[in-house]
Amino acid sequence: MTICITPRCATPTADSYICRSCHGRLVSDLRQVAELVDDLDDTVARRTRTGQRVGSRPAVTGLPFNDGAAEVRDDLRNVLSTWVRDLWETHAPRRQVPTGETAPDGSPVVFAELDALDLDDTLPEMAAWLRRHPTWIEHHPAAGELVDEITDAVERARRAVDLPPVRLFCGPCPDCGADLYARPDRVLVGCRECESRHDVEVLRAALLGAARGALATAAEVARALPGLLGRDLSANTVRTWARAGKLTRREPDKRGRPRYLVGEVIDVALATPTRSHVTRAVGGSA
Repeated sequence: MTICITPRCATPTADSYICRSCHGRLVSDLRQVAELVDDLDDTVARRTRTGQRVGSRPAVTGLPFNDGAAEVRDDLRNVLSTWVRDLWETHAPRRQVPTGETAPDGSPVVFAELDALDLDDTLPEMAAWLRRHPTWIEHHPAAGELVDEITDAVERARRAVDLPPVRLFCGPCPDCGADLYARPDRVLVGCRECESRHDVEVLRAALLGAARGALATAAEVARALPGLLGRDLSANTVRTWARAGKLTRREPDKRGRPRYLVGEVIDVALATPTRSHVTRAVGGSA
């Protein structure tokens, strides 16, 4: 009997890396992808109106293009395509192809060749493909990360299609300790408890400064930093930066997951445009 390796889950599991509950949650989210994609496309094109209502009319941002929703959609595509490729390269059968050479014992030398993945490059098709390979997921050593990243990306897609005006967390009020939240375009934030007013940039700079020396896993960073940075940041993005050499893997946590210095993640995030160009070919290079 082992323990489910999905972050924040400690359910015993008998013969796989993840428990039935986490796998069921993943499958449920994957089933919603097709509908979410349609809603995201509408939100990106501003064909739907999101936000709080002002009087009898909804509050609408006057931009012709919703960059935030587009980034969430692209991140969902990146997460799904990454895990489709990973599962295919890990579990797919390989053909024995002769090289034309002969070993010293006279036997032909062959190599194992992986066929190209024949899959339409659409979010619904990738989600459906993942649902069709439950055992590949359950027996993948990184199944916990897979569940964590995909469910996180789907949840952010849900929020993007019906998102209220963004509020930035500014930390506790220096005067009374109440949590402060400000609109992104505000210079000052007012405390509803003691009615004091404070500089937003000063408060958020203090929060980021306090977090810089901490070590955190990619999943922990993805949960904590977006609210401080005011931009979307997924666990998959953090791991991509690490693979590209932009981040240094630090001492792992108790479950063996690599951790990163939060200050390094902050520096890379601030230097990286929030709008990314995602490779769209599932079977190609990323």
